[in-house]
Amino acid sequence: MVSCMVETGDIEKIRELLVQHKQGLTIDEVSRHLGINRSTASKYLNSLVFSGAATIRRLGPAKLFYLREVVPLDQLLDHATDGVVVVDPEYTIHYINDTIARLFHCQADNVIGVQVHDTPLYPLFTPETFHAIESSHDGTERKVNESLNLGDMTWTVEKRIFAVHFKSGLLGTGVVCHFTSREGQLTGVVAGESDRYSLLRKKFYLQQNQLNVLLRQYAKNQMGLALELLKKMRDERVPEKIPGYAREQEDLLQSILLNLRTFDDFLGDELLQPEWLSLEEALEEALMDTRFSHIRFFSDVKGYFICSTRSLPRVFQALLENSIIHGQKATSVRVTARDTGEGLLITCEDDGIGIPDNAKLSIFEWGKGPHRAHSLFLSRQVLSVTGIAMKETGKFGRGARFEIIVPPGRFRSPPG
Repeated sequence: MVSCMVETGDIEKIRELLVQHKQGLTIDEVSRHLGINRSTASKYLNSLVFSGAATIRRLGPAKLFYLREVVPLDQLLDHATDGVVVVDPEYTIHYINDTIARLFHCQADNVIGVQVHDTPLYPLFTPETFHAIESSHDGTERKVNESLNLGDMTWTVEKRIFAVHFKSGLLGTGVVCHFTSREGQLTGVVAGESDRYSLLRKKFYLQQNQLNVLLRQYAKNQMGLALELLKKMRDERVPEKIPGYAREQEDLLQSILLNLRTFDDFLGDELLQPEWLSLEEALEEALMDTRFSHIRFFSDVKGYFICSTRSLPRVFQALLENSIIHGQKATSVRVTARDTGEGLLITCEDDGIGIPDNAKLSIFEWGKGPHRAHSLFLSRQVLSVTGIAMKETGKFGRGARFEIIVPPGRFRSPPG
């Protein structure tokens, strides 16, 4: 340990000496100035060269060692019009330049050391960008061209994505973004998203990641059960039992397929952005499902818009599915919307038998909805992103009644 400290101190003395002699020094000159033998001076000088701190020029037979001039890269990048972001394998931000800071209305000190999902920069990191980052680790530069909405501005973003190496040896990724507005130029300061919608998008993105983890765990467990059934079929010595195992496996695989499709309906990539959606159009889309063709449907929602994700039609489908499954004898469904002065109250009622009191909460839990599906669980999750709540308030024996409560600022009423 002591020798290491002495070595580090000697190297620093050589570094200081080279600072004083910008024209460079030979090994012999360093040896004489510091009073160390030639082999030691050579070892330390070569160590500086190897680390990139020094470089060599030949002057006849002699070698001149001098400190490498370090380009002030951060300052240069801060004056670049292209945006620059550097992240590590955990998607923690290590650097952003001024262009990125201006576009996303953030300060470097507030985002460096933070994972991208927890910063205003996360809209820049789309699924395509994540894929390009992962595939760039083989040393090949990747390119991604996308559109990006920031407030009232729409940008075309040309991204160049490539691997970088930190001084520690850790592999990272550089993302260089060329922004072009519809007017064809990048202005100096851009109006970014409002804080409110930035937070909404961040919340949905994080929630989607959590739900995707849940989906992977669910699929893993279900496939494990399917494999167990296959093993039972393989090892069964009583042939008459095999058809029963086959039916169990078929039911299980059908359930897996149903729930995977449900997840895809709610969490597809195109559903990521909260936006203003027409209740009337969302209901019309939901009713295109032929399963509901025998249900009489009444609605009074014309002119109302709510801030939600594009999975809103799937939410209404989940409520209609409940009417078919839990309602048993339901023949009609009525959906209304009313501004209560404290928010927008959307009700969805059917004339079936309703939901027992002891199931009103559990139907929204994972795996405890109708036929153990997850659609009501997912409906509540995606609505909650924009602060919208959902509960069941019907009377058992008189039909189900779902209430969707939209807070002020998250809905628009019909004109007039």
